[in-house]
Amino acid sequence: MKGDFLNMKKNKMMRLASGLLVAVLLTTCVISGTFAKYVTSAEGTDTARVAKWGVAVTANGETFKTEYAKDDTSFSIAANTVVSTDKVVAPGTKGTMASMTLSGTPEVAARVSYEGHFDVSDNWTVDGAFYCPLVIKVGETAIYGSACTSAAEFENAVNAAINGTSKDYAAGTDLSADTIKGDSLEVSWEWPFTTGDENDQKDTALGNQAVVNNAATVTLDVKTTVTQID
Repeated sequence: MKGDFLNMKKNKMMRLASGLLVAVLLTTCVISGTFAKYVTSAEGTDTARVAKWGVAVTANGETFKTEYAKDDTSFSIAANTVVSTDKVVAPGTKGTMASMTLSGTPEVAARVSYEGHFDVSDNWTVDGAFYCPLVIKVGETAIYGSACTSAAEFENAVNAAINGTSKDYAAGTDLSADTIKGDSLEVSWEWPFTTGDENDQKDTALGNQAVVNNAATVTLDVKTTVTQID
C-alpha cells in the first residue's frame, strides 16, 4: 500500500511538472509574439491649390469711324473732313483695326495667338475689275489691295498674316509688363489720299457707287486667344 501511495504521488508530481512546462512554453510563445517583431511604417501628406490664371484681353482702338479729322493744314476748314451717319472709309482716312492689351500673371506657361477674319465685299470693282485701294498693315507687313486681282486674294493674304502670329511666355510672366506690350499684334488700315490720276478716277467711281446703294464694304474681326502651354 505504501508503494502504491508513493507511485500515485509521483504521478501527480509528474503531471504537475508537465503542466507547468506547458504553461511556460505557452507563456514563452505569447511573449515572443508580442515583443519579437520587425515594424516599418511611413506616412506622407501634402496640400496644393489651383494654379493662378487670371488673364484678361482688352481690345483697344476703333477700327472704323463715322468722322475723320483733316490732315491737310493748307485748308482753313477746322471741322472734320469726313462726316457720316455710318462708319465709313474714304480716300485719306486711316485707323487701327486691332490692338490688344493683355493683363494677368498666370502661374503656367501661355501662348498668345491671333485669328483674323478679313472680308471685303465683291463690289470693290471698277469697270468689271477688282479694285480695292486699301492698305492693310499687320505688324510690319503691308498688304496692298491694289496689288490683288480679287477679293479672295486680298482676304487670304491679310488673314494669313494675322493667323501666323503668336508668342509664347514662361510661367509667371506679367502679361501687362511694358517689356512685352510691343508683342501685341497691331493691325491698321489706310486708304491713301492720292496715288495718281488713274487711281483718283477709280476712287471716285467707288464713291459714286455708294450714292446708288452699291457701296463696297470692309469687315475685320480679330480674335486674341491666350492658351495654357502643356
